[in-house]
Amino acid sequence: MLTNYFKTAWRNLQKNRMFSILNIFGLALGLTVALLLSLFIIQEYSANQIPNREKIFRYLAHLNYDGGNEIWAGVPNAIGPAVKDNIPQVAWSARTLLNGFGENASFRVGNDAFTEDRLYWADPDIIEIFDLHIVHGDRQTALTEPNTILLSESKAKQYFGNENPVGKTVEMDRSNTLTVIGVYADLPPTVTFDAELIGSFNSTGFAKNITWDNASFETWIMLRETDDSRLVEDYLPKMMQEHFGSEGTYYTLSLQPLTDVHLHSTAINAYSNRKGDADQLGQLTYLAIALLLMAAINYMNLATARAQQRSKEVGVSKTLGASRSGLLGKFYAETAVLTCIAIGLGSVLAVLGIPLFNAMSGKTLAYDTLSHPVFLAGLPALWLSLTLVAGLYPALILSSYTPLEALQHGKVTRAGSTIFRRALVVLQFTASIVLIIGVVIMYRQMDFISHRKLGYNPENVLAISLGSLKNDQELDALRNQVGALAPTQSMVVSQAYPGKGESGHTLRKDDADKQGIMFRANRVDGETEAVLQLNLLAGRMVKERVDRDTTQEGGWIFEMVLNKYAVDYLGLTPEEALGKKPLAGIGDNTYVVGVVDNFNFSSLHDAIGAYAFTNTPQRLRYLLVRFATGDLRTTLQQYEQAFKQVAPDAPFDYTFLDSHLKSLYLADQQTASVLLAFSILAIFVGCLGLFGLAAFTAEKRTKEIGVRKVLGATVTSLVRLLSLDFVRLVAVAFVIACPLAYWGFSRWLDNFAYRIDIQWWMFALAGLAAVAIALLTVGWQAIRAAVANPVASLRDE
Repeated sequence: MLTNYFKTAWRNLQKNRMFSILNIFGLALGLTVALLLSLFIIQEYSANQIPNREKIFRYLAHLNYDGGNEIWAGVPNAIGPAVKDNIPQVAWSARTLLNGFGENASFRVGNDAFTEDRLYWADPDIIEIFDLHIVHGDRQTALTEPNTILLSESKAKQYFGNENPVGKTVEMDRSNTLTVIGVYADLPPTVTFDAELIGSFNSTGFAKNITWDNASFETWIMLRETDDSRLVEDYLPKMMQEHFGSEGTYYTLSLQPLTDVHLHSTAINAYSNRKGDADQLGQLTYLAIALLLMAAINYMNLATARAQQRSKEVGVSKTLGASRSGLLGKFYAETAVLTCIAIGLGSVLAVLGIPLFNAMSGKTLAYDTLSHPVFLAGLPALWLSLTLVAGLYPALILSSYTPLEALQHGKVTRAGSTIFRRALVVLQFTASIVLIIGVVIMYRQMDFISHRKLGYNPENVLAISLGSLKNDQELDALRNQVGALAPTQSMVVSQAYPGKGESGHTLRKDDADKQGIMFRANRVDGETEAVLQLNLLAGRMVKERVDRDTTQEGGWIFEMVLNKYAVDYLGLTPEEALGKKPLAGIGDNTYVVGVVDNFNFSSLHDAIGAYAFTNTPQRLRYLLVRFATGDLRTTLQQYEQAFKQVAPDAPFDYTFLDSHLKSLYLADQQTASVLLAFSILAIFVGCLGLFGLAAFTAEKRTKEIGVRKVLGATVTSLVRLLSLDFVRLVAVAFVIACPLAYWGFSRWLDNFAYRIDIQWWMFALAGLAAVAIALLTVGWQAIRAAVANPVASLRDE
């Protein structure tokens, strides 16, 4: 019996090739995106799948201050050893520090130079915590000695080819020689710890300089049992009380399980770029389900659109004794064959689409996820559920006809089925209109961001990394070389550039102000105002050199320039702030010598905060150069040649400030691109459903159209008559979609401190686009029905 059902189903699909192609293509298209999203969702939920993952935690520092709070994955380097020494349930503990707090490192191997941004300095226990597979070297002694380094397999191959590099040396930043102590297998992209090179923590000065104040060290622990986390959580406030007393400090501590790290760290300031978003995964899950439902709806509409064509088939079958259950099995078999083909085609397209998905979304969807048990088990479950859902309505409708109804070729019309089909089309177009409105809003916000005045000018500013310079003499030589070049207009040596590399401090009004506000400090030496084109409100910029304080032995006078936000917090005018010595935690003899207007030093997701330029002792990491507009390639070559004259054996590492600024919104731009692609897909899939309903309507009203033509109706009036019904459906969808889109994308805009207002024309544009698309879709069917010969439609009585 089943074999017969499937044979008949295959013949019907071959017989009605246009219907089969439309349905298979529509289902496959929806399935392609749904499968890609499913693969990504499975991969994200499978992150950090390492042994003993439930026993691994990291410390978090919670900072509360006037006007807000922050969570950092970095804590002082004293925390890890202090807890391990007092809590025996801590089996392993490792501090990690991204090189230079995020500064690139330069390496030299023979004549080859490399620039690396994923060098971590870590304690030896990191090997046990993340279960690093040591390919070459001794696991027990790795990272125990200073000036040693572990290379990932990919880096070892890049540096030394197929040789075993253990015992060989690499030169870092032209000053430090590190011995390769081992090679570890590359960490999967689903593991949070994203080190490509790991240096021994005791190679750094921080191994001896233990601090309870500098919260820059991400510290991981592995417990002997998962429940031991309560002991550590209880001990943390006691430890802080013992060290700081009743006054406390600017942070409190907590533990975060590794199982929560990947999907629940979007609001946490951490070194790793490998962060997921639980809210986004929930939205993608709904989207995948919605796309599958839209594909199923298309099948329903296209299948029921053929109801009148197959009514005689049903009538003859029932007259010859076919039962309803037999007809149900027949129609379900047809749906099963079609969905099986669609799933096969969709799976192939999904595999081929993985590179495109990665490029558009900025994610790293691995092919290994295709073999995940959940995905493999989900395919047959998807086939079964899609067959049941998509085939349910057509099978019930077609098998429910009595022989009389079926053989009357549609003279009996069931209002309920027509309403249901219309409701399905409204549902599809509601989703499409919401996505169109969303695309308009997101692209307008991106345009707003790209054109907003920031308070400084990042264009035509080159940031040259100074990490590989050996001493001040080389720095002075580089300044002289760069300053002599024709494109150079101004330059400044700095600790950081806006939004990258500043140190964090607390600014307080007075001793009674216990919380204060966080501010970013940036040591500068040079023409800061000219390079960044800041608006100086009062005073001057800091001097290049500090002065000696003759009233104190060994004392120095430091200077700082605050932005207006910081001065407003202190309750001063720019002029009143000059000469003041604020409580800022960067030296007792630091005086305000200038005030600049507010500028957006971070992403527009964040409101403007407090900022300071100083000449306090901090490492200078960048040479910022404002250059004249011209041939960019030639200009870069000139700066590279100047750099190579000073450091010929170091890589020329640079970035543009405007490029860095754009990178802050890369995730938003990728989201907008993905939404645009989904919108086009949803509209296309919706049009297939509308096409099916239009075909059904035109066929059902064939005789009515014939009568109207005989009575003198024009083609134009008939097209208008048939199209008007569908415009009404789109209008209903528009009314439903508008409040949904407003609510959903208002929440998205709330992620920006500076945002556009949602305006009426955005909805009107989406509505007009939907109407135009609908008219184009149904127009062909309407014209085809209107120009048909009325004799052909009226003689079949």
